[in-house]
Amino acid sequence: MGDGDAAHILRTAARRQRVFAEFEEGNATRSDIQDALGVSRSTAFRVVNTFESLGLISRQNGTYELTPFGDVVHCETSRAIGTIRIAHSLSPLLGELEETEEPIEISAFDDATVTELEPGDPYKPMRRFLSLTEDTSFIREFTPTTPDPAYQNTLYDRVRDDLWVAVLYPPSAVDQLRQEDDGEFERALEEGEFHVRVGDPPAFRLVVTDERVYVGGYNDDASLLQLVADTADPDVQEWATRCFETQWERGTPFDSYVENLR
Repeated sequence: MGDGDAAHILRTAARRQRVFAEFEEGNATRSDIQDALGVSRSTAFRVVNTFESLGLISRQNGTYELTPFGDVVHCETSRAIGTIRIAHSLSPLLGELEETEEPIEISAFDDATVTELEPGDPYKPMRRFLSLTEDTSFIREFTPTTPDPAYQNTLYDRVRDDLWVAVLYPPSAVDQLRQEDDGEFERALEEGEFHVRVGDPPAFRLVVTDERVYVGGYNDDASLLQLVADTADPDVQEWATRCFETQWERGTPFDSYVENLR
């Protein structure tokens, strides 16, 4: 089989994904295919003949079932379609995720909730981030830019209510927070479990909470949060923990950073 033949099979399988479910059960008839696709009898006849000619199905006692080859084609086509779907939904994040030292298969984000900005609602991703502070007992985070004031103020309030927080900020964010929030930043450091280090985090935002991981993607100059993908997938949680710990270990403790400025 040449590449052209394999490509033809892949195109056919992708176009007729719904049919595989019928053949997967076994004992499928042409009438079953006609009903499943909602097509004419002649179209169902062509679909069955095409699948049979490609070696995807075989006829047993008047009904059809997937061949072992058909099983492989079904699995690989489903996987490819799923990967493309996930990659498209995470497209603002893909470049940054690929540059991290901690690799992760994007298929781990299969069940992620993706919240994107909309033309009439540019703060929709930020509201998703705000929601994460409500119930969690801890937050471990790094961010490439100064967080939105609404999120930061909510963080300070929750720290006073016994939320445990560890955040890695870039120097520009720390300097801005110290200057613009009337001392709230340093009061949070003094009064609660608010732990800060300064470093050079990746160009995406990562927040690890009790049960979920939140990953935020920004535009080119990190001035606007474009999307947030959050999931409770164990593989993503393990990856996110490794990512955070790597960056945290490299960061400079806040007190040392301030001392070096003097």
